[in-house]
Amino acid sequence: MDQIFSTTSYTVNQLIEKIETKELGLPELQRPFVWKDSKVRDLFDSMMKGYPIGFLMIWECPSYDKTKTIGVNNNRDGEPKEVIIDGQQRLTSLFAVMKSIKVKDDKYNEREIIISYHPLLNKFEVAYQATKNNKEWIYNISEVFTTSTFTFITNYIEKLKDFKNGKNEVLSNEEIETISSNINNLYNLLKYPLPVYTLKADADEESVSDVFVRVNSGGITLKQNDFILTLLSLYWEEGRKMIELFSEDSKKPKAGVTSYNLITVVEPSDLIRVVMAYAFNRARLAYGYKLLRGADFDKKGVIDVNKRLERFKILKKKLPDVINVHYWHEFLKSIKTAGYLSPEMILSNTAIFYSYAFYLIAKDKFNISYNDNMKTIAQWFFFIELVSLYSGSFESVMENHLSAIAELKTTEEYKNFIKSKIYERLTNDYFSITLLGSDGLAVSGRGNNAWNAYLASLNILKTKVLFSKSNLLVSDLYAPGMDGNRKSLEKHHLFPKKYLSSLNYTQSQINQIANYAYIDWKDNMEILDEAPSVYYPQITKGMTENEILKMEEENALPHGWQNMQYDEFLKERRILMAKIIKKGFDELMK
Repeated sequence: MDQIFSTTSYTVNQLIEKIETKELGLPELQRPFVWKDSKVRDLFDSMMKGYPIGFLMIWECPSYDKTKTIGVNNNRDGEPKEVIIDGQQRLTSLFAVMKSIKVKDDKYNEREIIISYHPLLNKFEVAYQATKNNKEWIYNISEVFTTSTFTFITNYIEKLKDFKNGKNEVLSNEEIETISSNINNLYNLLKYPLPVYTLKADADEESVSDVFVRVNSGGITLKQNDFILTLLSLYWEEGRKMIELFSEDSKKPKAGVTSYNLITVVEPSDLIRVVMAYAFNRARLAYGYKLLRGADFDKKGVIDVNKRLERFKILKKKLPDVINVHYWHEFLKSIKTAGYLSPEMILSNTAIFYSYAFYLIAKDKFNISYNDNMKTIAQWFFFIELVSLYSGSFESVMENHLSAIAELKTTEEYKNFIKSKIYERLTNDYFSITLLGSDGLAVSGRGNNAWNAYLASLNILKTKVLFSKSNLLVSDLYAPGMDGNRKSLEKHHLFPKKYLSSLNYTQSQINQIANYAYIDWKDNMEILDEAPSVYYPQITKGMTENEILKMEEENALPHGWQNMQYDEFLKERRILMAKIIKKGFDELMK
């Protein structure tokens, strides 16, 4: 049996020395330092009581030119021989407190972890005003580890005696002995032993991830993007910071232009996918990790430092394009042009970010015009969402597309490639046969890719809200600020639920997506549970016959639908919905 790990035990002090000499790197593998101070307090309390605090997992790594380690000048020479992949928060806590080093939070702001200690009671507490004012407490235990122990104990006892005298109290010899002993024990936590698993450098990331999952009780799963973020932490800290700040900004609005938008929230893994595709024509993140690590694929993956340097140089050139907020918002206009106006309409975030990679490739490689780029991406996004192109083995599909695009030379070749892929799938048979089946409109539930394409087509075609007697468009009801306590746009059963239940239809039959229509919620309140033959004449009262016919045509309603048998209605409406999708598609492809 070939073991990919070895076991040993290091003292806390030995680990700290490894960090200071850069032999051991502390990258932000899972996230920046996020432990609450109370958890750091509990860590020291457990160690003082002689409890185990778990193990560390270290991965031997090829040499790197630079590493992010806590408290060490990044300009010093030296490359880490090992990197922490499990136990980062514990080791960071110990290092930060014992060396009096500030840590960075998830927004990269520096802060100090201050833990107080009461030597007489042998008690730890998160520092606050009371532990600062009461001289019985050591306000910041960092002082114990950064000064001479003898000097610290002597000064502490003298100050404590003065404090006690001020309260007409006396510090007994027994108390002095307890205090001295406990402060020495605190200092001696530097000798506290920690078990360490060291994974060999030739262990691949899949094996490392598997080991991590099997031995880590927290249930955290390491993914390919975690390993890529690790490389950024080790080699290009600023790059990782840029990715995480762009992602963070997408979650809520701020002053100025940021990545925030009403279509999607960005995760670091999304940007990694984009930059791998844009910079290296790669969709498989496993390949991306090996590539950035410096693997020479002509020599069975042997690590080549020069290749790593060359690839990071490309990454540094391309990442600024990916996180350019102006490019990002230009691209998002393409999604809206395709009729997808809200996140609820988009089933695959992968489709968004792979489309963004195409947008950047076309802009950079083919120097495509702004209008052509927007139009082409709108067409592509409508297509890939409709057919769920990037589902299942989507990395393989994207990899094939990227390989093909890499061979193209001109803008026209690129545009023709996009159109050829679209028309390869979206044939007349697709709209007249495939779209009417169980992979399209003949399904029950809240919606699917076909339903969302239908809604997108209503937006593309500037369709008025069903039953509305004003000029309000469906797209208007997606606008910010249109929602009150209820959503302005509500999904309505054209054949109401109670009515169909009274005819013994099942829930699955009732919730067929061909029975749905989006209307203004005020109209939904008026319709309630009446049969269509009852409510439809009431709600269309005052409309001319031509207005009714136009409304029915625009909303895929067969004329006379209110008097149809339910099953007949579903069949006819699916045909008309597919025609609306085809009409929206044709409009985009003009």
